[in-house]
Amino acid sequence: MKPLKLLTHYLLGIIGIVFVSCVIVFFENGMNFNIGDYFKNILSVFQSLLNPSDWYFQKLIGYQLVDTPIISYVADNYTYSMTILFSSLLIALFVGGALAFFTSILPVKWKSFIHRLLNSLEALPDILFIFLLQLLVIWFYKQWGYLLFQFVTLGSEKVYLSPILSLSILPTVLFYKVILLLLEEEWSKEYVPLAKSKGFSKGYILFHHCLRNIKTKLYIQSKPIVWATLSSLLVVEYLHNFYGIIRFVFFDTRPFIIAFTLILIFTPFFILYHLLNYLFKLDSQDRIVDNAQSFRQIRLFSFQFSKSTPTSIFKKTLGVMKKWIRSFLTLCKNIKFLLGFLFIFGLSVFSILYSTFKDEPIKRMKILEDEDGKLHGPSFSPSQMLPLGSDSYGYSILDMLIVGAKYTILLSALIALLRVLFGYVLTIPYMFWLGERSKKAINKIADGMQFLPLSLLAYVLLLPIIGFSERTVGQTFIFQNLVVEVIILTVVVIPVLLNTIGSESNQLINSEYVQAAIVTGSSRSSIFFKHITPHLLPKMAFLFGQQMMQVLQIFIHLSVFQIFLGGTLRESFPPRSFTNEWTSLFVYLRESIVTGQFWIILPPLFLYILLIYSIQAIVRAIIEEQQRKIGVHYGTDNRKRRKREIGFPYKEPSTQDFTFINTDKRKKQLL
Repeated sequence: MKPLKLLTHYLLGIIGIVFVSCVIVFFENGMNFNIGDYFKNILSVFQSLLNPSDWYFQKLIGYQLVDTPIISYVADNYTYSMTILFSSLLIALFVGGALAFFTSILPVKWKSFIHRLLNSLEALPDILFIFLLQLLVIWFYKQWGYLLFQFVTLGSEKVYLSPILSLSILPTVLFYKVILLLLEEEWSKEYVPLAKSKGFSKGYILFHHCLRNIKTKLYIQSKPIVWATLSSLLVVEYLHNFYGIIRFVFFDTRPFIIAFTLILIFTPFFILYHLLNYLFKLDSQDRIVDNAQSFRQIRLFSFQFSKSTPTSIFKKTLGVMKKWIRSFLTLCKNIKFLLGFLFIFGLSVFSILYSTFKDEPIKRMKILEDEDGKLHGPSFSPSQMLPLGSDSYGYSILDMLIVGAKYTILLSALIALLRVLFGYVLTIPYMFWLGERSKKAINKIADGMQFLPLSLLAYVLLLPIIGFSERTVGQTFIFQNLVVEVIILTVVVIPVLLNTIGSESNQLINSEYVQAAIVTGSSRSSIFFKHITPHLLPKMAFLFGQQMMQVLQIFIHLSVFQIFLGGTLRESFPPRSFTNEWTSLFVYLRESIVTGQFWIILPPLFLYILLIYSIQAIVRAIIEEQQRKIGVHYGTDNRKRRKREIGFPYKEPSTQDFTFINTDKRKKQLL
């Protein structure tokens, strides 16, 4: 890649970062959506970035804000954070890759079990891994009097092993799963039987051929994993009590400081991925074809609105609704979809009805008398009066989970749906009206935003508006806060999803059946909705599930910093949520593990995992159904289909069905 082109891509990434960093001005001093102030701050940030004399941040020392040079903080703390981050990613990549390689050699039954195990581990929140690791160290020290490693930073002392291990667990699971799926996909390619026929072992083919051929897809799939790890780094820094580059924003939340921090995070990944792009020659494999000029000559619709009557429009709408109902009923025949849907839909409806019709939705008990007549204060362990116990204020855990279910489930689903829907709708002008340069500019800005910790952005943008010291004031702003949270958590991800769905659509445009539709005179609307959309639906279903799980993960990260859906009541400690959404109980995670009050954290954790499982089941069922419609079959369906095609019971061929002649001699000749 030419240096000028590389510099242009880097500047586009920085422009996107600056625009995102200045969004905070809309929420300073209440909600002030002043576009003029927004662009003034953008100009001010660019001027400060170009003027090193402005590179300082305000640090609270005692009771006074002191201007401190940024370089003095970054020189030490930035390298510390990056060492932990890159060490964790390298460990995750190599361990996940090695496990995936050895798993690929195992029998099919073992691989099916491992896939289910990986799905289970993926459903666990990352902060749980951190606390369990710290709890293991404490337990080992109590049992044998030996401290395995330090897990909290005290003073100028730095710890490395604990944060690296804590941060590497989740990306290891994700890399393991991604590489295993890519190897299984590569194993189905046509060159594998040819290599097997030449006498090469399965391990040899996997190592010398399959691993080499998945590098392009692994390069693409690694970006969401890095994105998730960056968000987890914020929590790791906080729970290990050290101020790295992510927590640098805690000192000063001015747009310039936010932009400076995000640029420092973005720069090493920009260099790394462009270096990998250059080494593996990936740039030539992902060229954007400029179809805008040719598509402008194609009519927009296949019918004329003037000839459309209200009756015909109603009939078409009714036909679409009937088609959706038939598709839903077909999905309900899939047991995975049915169980997942019943859990999510049933719990949401029950939560709404419970909150609406019960006089006292959340029971509170301040004093409890035991069998011996002794009085106890909260928190209370599970009993007949409180089946799941209570929190430190005496509120029933069961009631809080029921009331908060509708907010946790519906808002996470709404945010994920809006992200995918906006990305899908914006794909239409992206495909048909934008030229090659515009598409590349959007792609580079989206790439820059993909290396920004989303939890940090959400924390910075929501912090000024989400906390209240009085209950009556906070309750009047619940709906307004929910709307703002939905908007913020939706908008910051739209460029990334537009890049993902748009790139997928560009590849589909060049396929033979779309080109045939263009030649036969199909309109742009017909090409997009009838030919491209059916092939996009499996990808969009996968993105919906991925985004919903990401939103739930962000909810948990924000709960660590006492930022809850609908607002945070800070009149006492620990703070409480106005909506009682599930992740608000994760604020008790450290306390419940240390004190043994597991009844506070286990119920929301169990429901959280069940929710993730339900999302995975629904998404998997939708993908299978959509793939079946376009001719792709899964699992046992392949065997049944082949059995029908060949007319007799199908049997997978094995090595015993063949006679090998001079295998060792032939292998030596080939080598």
